Amino acid sequence: MSFGVELTREAPDGWDSRTSLPILTEGFAEASRTVGHRPRFVEDPRDRALVLLRGVPLPIAWRWTLQAKVYVERGHPGFLQALLSRLRRLGVARVRVNDERHGLPDTTLWSWPHVRPVRRYAFLIDAAGRTDGELLKAMEDPVPRNIRKAERARVVVDEIRSEKDLREFTALVEETSDRIRARRVASVYPAEFFAAAFRSMVPRGQALFLLARADGEPLAGQMYLVSKQRLTYYHGGSTRSRELTPKHGSTAAFWYALRLARDRGIGIFDFGGASPTTDRADAQFSLSDFKRRWGGRLVLVPSADVVLSPTRAAFQDRCLKPFWDRVHPLYLRICRTDEGKAADALQRAP
Repeated sequence: MSFGVELTREAPDGWDSRTSLPILTEGFAEASRTVGHRPRFVEDPRDRALVLLRGVPLPIAWRWTLQAKVYVERGHPGFLQALLSRLRRLGVARVRVNDERHGLPDTTLWSWPHVRPVRRYAFLIDAAGRTDGELLKAMEDPVPRNIRKAERARVVVDEIRSEKDLREFTALVEETSDRIRARRVASVYPAEFFAAAFRSMVPRGQALFLLARADGEPLAGQMYLVSKQRLTYYHGGSTRSRELTPKHGSTAAFWYALRLARDRGIGIFDFGGASPTTDRADAQFSLSDFKRRWGGRLVLVPSADVVLSPTRAAFQDRCLKPFWDRVHPLYLRICRTDEGKAADALQRAP
């Protein structure tokens, strides 16, 4: 017997209490609205998922641009089949199921038609029960050396508690985003995303923000997702001031976060996405090598891309993706002003 599933705008009562994953919470859903997503909640006895719908909320365009990102908790095959069937009827062309922040515990769907297995990777550090000396011993230079440099520069790392500190954090992220945009890569996270996450997730213990300073000058900021089992790096930014970069604010913040995980009894420090590449010419090598030198282990994180409408998915690949870095800021403005149109389009969907 097959069971259908329904997407709801509001989270069912007690939703957050039934998931241990911060990326499935109501707070994360609310923050996702700021980057153009329309969150929907799905739950039945088999599994639960947060669905983030995205499309251009204009007549006709909505149907051709609609896609979804899904964070499913357990990856129950029957639940996923029912969810994908519902998204197909809704008009979704493509679905991305989980990512490096939470992999698929069950990869049965990898064998299904129109599913492309995606092998992502992350560096994990076992933090529980280890002393500072043991953590440092597992690292490779220049990481321990840069930790010492930050200490000599009197870099101080604190959890962000105030709106003023949050503004300093978002200024650092925006500075980093400017450098990313200069390389013609889309900047995904506006300041509103972090403000929403700070206000809705931090009070519930689902996220934390760190700010590294030296002599009162902000050096680096980082956002983490928090669960009982894992502290996961989500996003960050840092200064590029030539006077301040030698103080190694980002390294100091990571070192603080690693020990914070240990001190709170969180077993795993998750450094986030990485690549297994050893090719120094690869664009991902530098960042992955930095994470590797902290002494963690590289693990496979399964996820999947699912094509529900080959025609519309091909349109998105050929007509939207090449220009996404240019039109993304405009897309965000449209989504903020035309939420009603998107809601109407979803209501009309079968």
